[in-house]
Amino acid sequence: MITYIRGTLSDIDENIVIVENNGIGYGVSSSMNTIRQLPAIGSEVKLETKLIPKEDSFTLYGFYDKEELKMFELLLSVSGIGPKGALSILSSMTVSDIQFAVAGSDAKAFAAVPGVGKKTAERAIIDLKDKVDIIGAFEAKITADLSGKKVSPAVSVKEEVLEALVALGYSASNAARALDKMTITDSTTTEQLLSDTLKQMSFL
Repeated sequence: MITYIRGTLSDIDENIVIVENNGIGYGVSSSMNTIRQLPAIGSEVKLETKLIPKEDSFTLYGFYDKEELKMFELLLSVSGIGPKGALSILSSMTVSDIQFAVAGSDAKAFAAVPGVGKKTAERAIIDLKDKVDIIGAFEAKITADLSGKKVSPAVSVKEEVLEALVALGYSASNAARALDKMTITDSTTTEQLLSDTLKQMSFL
């Protein structure tokens, strides 16, 4: 088992990242989300990896962090989605996008990915529904956004507004995107944030 690879970022050829380690160049298939976060060529890089064997080859898949690797593995558990399809989804959607789409049963978000049909998108929602921790992910994202601030009140307000928007009929993914655009402080009230976010939703 190869759990990660660390070395020098030698080259990037489309979705193949070349990592040199001890004089050997390893070709690692990666998502565009991972590639966009890589440092400059010649820099040290570490990728979380998963080795997938086939009858005639072994392919090493690598990701910028463990969260994306875990989502890759979850996508592979969906009927009709193989490694290529999972990479395509992770190239078009962030981990948070996928989590919010699943929570809001937003199959259209998956269907918008090249190569993912309507039936596969609907199957992804069904198969991932009980595997994705949307609340935990949402809290983690807010905590990161508010690093250095008193997080708890802001987290509570944002969660309340997200729940309110979903109750009003908005998809969780669209509601989350709108909330990501909002400015929030510890003094922001639920009513104020809901009102401002509803205005933002009208432009989505």
